[in-house]
Amino acid sequence: MNASQRTLDFAVVGGGIAGLAIAELLQRSGASVVLIEKNKTLCSEASGEQQGWFHTGALYTALPDQFFFRAMVGNLDDLIDYYRAFPNMNLRVDKHVSSSSPEGWFSNRTNFYAYTNCKGVSWKWKIPWFFALQRAKRRMSWFENLDASRSLSRQMSKASKPLKFVLHTPSLGVKLDEIAFVLKSRDRAMNTRLIIEDLLRSFLGYGGVIRTETKVQSVEKGCVIAETTSGESPVTISARHIILTTGKESTAFTSNIRVVMSPLLVVCPALVDVNFIKMSPDMKDTINHIYHRFNGLDYSLIGNAVYHDPQDCTGSRREMLRQHMVEKARKVFGDFDDRRAEIYFGSKTEVTSSSFLRNYLYQIVDRGTYTLALPGKFSLCFSLAANVCRHFGIEPVERIAAVSQQDISHLVQEPRHHHLAKQISLQL
Repeated sequence: MNASQRTLDFAVVGGGIAGLAIAELLQRSGASVVLIEKNKTLCSEASGEQQGWFHTGALYTALPDQFFFRAMVGNLDDLIDYYRAFPNMNLRVDKHVSSSSPEGWFSNRTNFYAYTNCKGVSWKWKIPWFFALQRAKRRMSWFENLDASRSLSRQMSKASKPLKFVLHTPSLGVKLDEIAFVLKSRDRAMNTRLIIEDLLRSFLGYGGVIRTETKVQSVEKGCVIAETTSGESPVTISARHIILTTGKESTAFTSNIRVVMSPLLVVCPALVDVNFIKMSPDMKDTINHIYHRFNGLDYSLIGNAVYHDPQDCTGSRREMLRQHMVEKARKVFGDFDDRRAEIYFGSKTEVTSSSFLRNYLYQIVDRGTYTLALPGKFSLCFSLAANVCRHFGIEPVERIAAVSQQDISHLVQEPRHHHLAKQISLQL
């Protein structure tokens, strides 16, 4: 009997990383789940556009509120608790969080944070930024004092190690002006395709059902109405609970949603082989670099903290933003042939509020006939999945045994940055 002929526990609408992670952990924890995706492949839109940067909380250490930092540390707890048994999950769990292998879900190259000094910021920011720098040093030092074999988030009050454990004194090999100090972090690059493939094999191995090329038209209590690209009559898929993980498509079902886009520059071959983030209170002065190496290609992926309306990211505006990113990269890395560079835009869907707080984190919102789930960041798919399980009264489990051996290559699309890097390498 297929998913459209029986009532399942859950119908998860949207096959991005949020939907896949939620469906997998629910299925692994004993529920029956159908995952519905309108495209031929999973994780082919926003989840395929992200930068491949795994966040551990370092990006938010300078903020006055510890909320974002704590949530990222909690995400590490969920990763360790519920995903350690996956064969390619290569973060070693002992006294520290570190890589057990250079190959796997996460790179063994960690990220450095370079903080602009107070001289390099405007007058209105000098005092707030001074205190932000102190917070960043204190919290980064605290992170190095964790015992990763125990709950990380419960150790927040422990004393920090001396600053020498996190200060980085050698040059990063790039031109970063007016830097106060550079700190080591536990952030790193991640192989998103491998994560997606492992979650998908687990989901199928535990009996999960996938319906691709199926676009949901409406959501009613206890069922979704969908149509397929083959032109068949609309199908009704029954489920006790419906979870929408449709990202930017969520605007068709709910209000208070906004979509923003950020330019990402791919340069192949790589300009440097180090990961770093230059932090500044002025978003226009930030820049980050993630080094990727995959299937014989190495390339740079460069971003910043400036977001745009999707309508501003087409035509001549797109070319202007490309040139702006190339010029920004040249100031840091030196001159390079811009034929080696191509731009694309990563999209991000946020739940807006009256305070207009940026949705750095995942959201789980009940809307009556369905529950809306947004990941905030690809990195947070682990906490999102665990907390959606808890939201429905299901305790997530860590087992991983029934892994499907069927061919799933046709269901997984490669990350956008790797696709562009291959195109660049073929053209040169």
